[in-house]
Amino acid sequence: MVSLIFHTQAYINMTKNKFYRFISSIRLAIILLAVIAILCVIATIIPQNLDKSHYTNLFGSFGATIVTILGFHHVFSSPIFYFFGIAFAINLFICTYERISIAIKISKKKFSLGIWGSPILHIGLCIILVGIAFSLISKHEIYYEIPVGETVTVAGKSGGFTLTLDDFSVDYYDDNISPKQYRSSVTIKKPKLDPIPMEIQVNSPGKYNGVSILQQSFGWEILVTLSTGQASTQLRIKDEDWIVLGEDSHGTTTLGVAFYPDYDEEQGIAQMKSHRDDNPRVIWVLQEGDEPIAIDTLAVGETSIIQAPLSITFDGYRYYSGLQMKYDPGIPIIFCGFLLLCVGLLLLYLLGKRRN
Repeated sequence: MVSLIFHTQAYINMTKNKFYRFISSIRLAIILLAVIAILCVIATIIPQNLDKSHYTNLFGSFGATIVTILGFHHVFSSPIFYFFGIAFAINLFICTYERISIAIKISKKKFSLGIWGSPILHIGLCIILVGIAFSLISKHEIYYEIPVGETVTVAGKSGGFTLTLDDFSVDYYDDNISPKQYRSSVTIKKPKLDPIPMEIQVNSPGKYNGVSILQQSFGWEILVTLSTGQASTQLRIKDEDWIVLGEDSHGTTTLGVAFYPDYDEEQGIAQMKSHRDDNPRVIWVLQEGDEPIAIDTLAVGETSIIQAPLSITFDGYRYYSGLQMKYDPGIPIIFCGFLLLCVGLLLLYLLGKRRN
């Protein structure tokens, strides 16, 4: 009986040792990294976070079903990606623990910085993984389209602040259509602190209160007033829009409003010569169903009758700036992990080789 218990315990220990060696092996790490790399490639090939109808058009009904079941339409938040990511993290943490234990044992006999190259490198990788996980959990991204003169409230790591778009400007290439550079002049204000002016450009983001501010896009906001004589409503339209006016037996009546900053007309066809506001005009189109029934062009301050008693007035226009606000508290952690990784590499390949 005692012999049976002894052999059973020995078998359990051997099985545990095999399992431990497997989950801490470099071979498993390579396999997991290869699978994660394949998933990343899939994420670049298959468009992410779209409706199932888009995948049906791309891959057919059966292909779309496979894509959605496996989570390939949102790879980085899918259970498969989390499974292999967590498995790699466990493998890395165990490998790191093993290397630290070995380094401690060797250092007790004879201390050498070169011995600590591999453990520090692995610690750096672990910190990078922790930073990535923290980013996935804690990061926030908000996109604002802010007209010139308007203010938005942005949340930060130590309280909110307001951002006002004071001015916006665009530099164009010689064709006056392709933007070369565009920039937002903003003022940041936090309670009890002095305002901070800042300029945000493409590829030159601003940063305040832990929030990165990136210049993403721009366009025109136009102000028009719809009036029936008894009541009026001012609308703020970005670039162009279609407004539903009503429905009857003939179908849906809609009003299309579009802004042309540099309007030109050739043979009765509206054209835009450039994106500069050299000849700003609003074009409106009244449509029943798919059939246009009225059209007109307005300069700033002009009014025209759409369909009595409904009229439209072009009140004015201004730029709006598309700014992306990103708050990612995991970036400093990832940066610290990268520094440790570099230190570990230097110790491993400089002092480690000298020791050998």
